Amino acid sequence: MSEFVPRILAFCCNYCAYAAADLAGVSRMQYPTNVRIIRVPCSGKVDITYLLRAFEIGADGVIVAGCLEGGCHFVEGNLHAKARVNFAKEILNAIGVNGDRLEMFNISSAMAPQFVKIIEDMTARISKLGPAFPKKLTLTERRPEDSKREFLYQLVANLALKKPEKPIPVPEKLQEFGTVEQDIKKCIGCKKCEEICPEKAIEFTMEFDLPAIFKSSAESQEGKITKRRLLIETIAKVAVKPPTKAIMVPEGLNEFGKMQYNLKKCATCDKCKEICPEKAINIIKELDLATILA
Repeated sequence: MSEFVPRILAFCCNYCAYAAADLAGVSRMQYPTNVRIIRVPCSGKVDITYLLRAFEIGADGVIVAGCLEGGCHFVEGNLHAKARVNFAKEILNAIGVNGDRLEMFNISSAMAPQFVKIIEDMTARISKLGPAFPKKLTLTERRPEDSKREFLYQLVANLALKKPEKPIPVPEKLQEFGTVEQDIKKCIGCKKCEEICPEKAIEFTMEFDLPAIFKSSAESQEGKITKRRLLIETIAKVAVKPPTKAIMVPEGLNEFGKMQYNLKKCATCDKCKEICPEKAINIIKELDLATILA
């Protein structure tokens, strides 16, 4: 059996990391030949879909190399790249692909020896970890109607070696990821969130979700006392048994409708939170991959 030689893909920013790689070549410094370099204008250009696609096409390890922090030619491009890489590492760990296969480094254009060391160290690390996947993966096809977010979730599903066990935290700089949380006790069914949502990720149905309401009544009782909250608490008190299903709501009683939230479509633009008159919506900075992949 032949020795495993890891395939590593390196996204290098034009001004620093790629220049350092070029300097290493001009200086005839030796480093492993199993690395393929892709030059990008800035490390901030590297999207999470690029990182996951790299693994899908056969990379065993991925490097993102940008300018030194504080020295980015596009001000904060490398900081955005760092947030994306850290988030992608969390995703990989959650789906059973070791996050250590992905790493970001910051170097200047004069740091050719450091670039060589990065390649050598990353090659040694991936060699110990072995192949990223037991067999070649089928490439995910991006359909014209798919948003970048939907394509990302399709990539995650294709790469997953196990089911995610819990939501993963989202870095503050990645505003496009998160989860909308609704307080059922506060919602009055005005549908303003549904109307303003640019991604059509919120839809109201004429159902009174008794199981969810019964569950919410056991949570904290702090906050404004409203007619809706009193109704919910009364239902919980008089209930002989926990409800098992939602009940239909007659036409005209919109305040008792149920908000359906599509996590796959949501861009966490905060518009629903801002427009809600009852402050019944909150944005949680975490991504529920288990729900997305279900």
